[in-house]
Amino acid sequence: MVRKLGNKRYSADISLGKDPLTGERRRRQKIFSSKKEAEMYEEEQKEMYRLNKVVGERKLKFPIVVKVYLEHCKLHGKPSYYANQKYLIDKHIMEHFENSDFLAISTRDIKEYQQKLIDTGLANKSINNIMITLKNLFNKAIEEMVIPSNPCEGVKNLKISNKQMKFWTPDQFKEFLSLIDEDDFLFKVFYTFAYLTGMRCGEMLALNWNDIDRFKREINVHKSLNYLNGEVVITEPKTKNSIRRVSINTKLIELLDQWREKQIDLFNKLNVKHHDEVHMFQYREKPPTKDIFSRRIRTICSKGDLEPIRLHDLRHSHVALLINQQEDHVTIKERLGHASIKTTIDVYGHLFPNKQQETADKFDSMF
Repeated sequence: MVRKLGNKRYSADISLGKDPLTGERRRRQKIFSSKKEAEMYEEEQKEMYRLNKVVGERKLKFPIVVKVYLEHCKLHGKPSYYANQKYLIDKHIMEHFENSDFLAISTRDIKEYQQKLIDTGLANKSINNIMITLKNLFNKAIEEMVIPSNPCEGVKNLKISNKQMKFWTPDQFKEFLSLIDEDDFLFKVFYTFAYLTGMRCGEMLALNWNDIDRFKREINVHKSLNYLNGEVVITEPKTKNSIRRVSINTKLIELLDQWREKQIDLFNKLNVKHHDEVHMFQYREKPPTKDIFSRRIRTICSKGDLEPIRLHDLRHSHVALLINQQEDHVTIKERLGHASIKTTIDVYGHLFPNKQQETADKFDSMF
């Protein structure tokens, strides 16, 4: 709305309704020396709002942007990803930025925040994950027309030292199995399955008995199991390439059959009906959690002299086993569900034997 003020001045008072997130009125006012200038400004501002080109007009506070960002994560990501992002924000980010002025935050401020995280003693990998989430939050603020650019862009990730990959040789794994008590037959089956398939823990926990194709001797991998707020959540695997079929050996099938008989007895005692939809490694009313199998490795190893490894290291052990059997990159990639051979080589290339000396020795036949 354009109004004449006197002294040959005109006021452009523009109202564009309420902000849907804050409920506050969107309003802009400016004084001009002519009516024409005021009218042009009014039309220009309305057009820019219509095209969503006005940056910095939305006075969204940090908690509002966090809310919008988490809603986006919940809608487009896996439940586990949403839970992870919410945890990082609540624990490490919210307190520092809750009352911040978006437009005033600089790259220097972000670098100081990164240093603050370093001073707490957090691992570099954990700090990088927090910074990625923070960067995503500022990107969401850009999408919502709160800020024109992301102050995180000029902040580099911290270097992560590559820890030596741990894995068990076949002899070490046999030693591990020998330390498992007879009453813990489920754990023997679970760890053997992990060692001989290379599947991720969540993929294994999600398996039902009808995911085994006994004729083809294959496991149909097409889902993953996680717990969120104490409830079982079944999602698609880590990536689209993780949806795959993994061939298994006859003795592993026989071991699974032995466990299934024991599982049926356990279910009968619990008055729980057993069927093909039951989770393969379930022994109570609900499927077990990853932590149960992760913690038990150290307990079992404490009975002997074997150095414990992480649960995920059984996946690495499977790859080392395949490489020892001289399997090719493509076969390993397919069993692991990697998106490309490059991923396989980047992660496990150092485990493959170095053939340079063998290549060089062939030159001797030239002379």
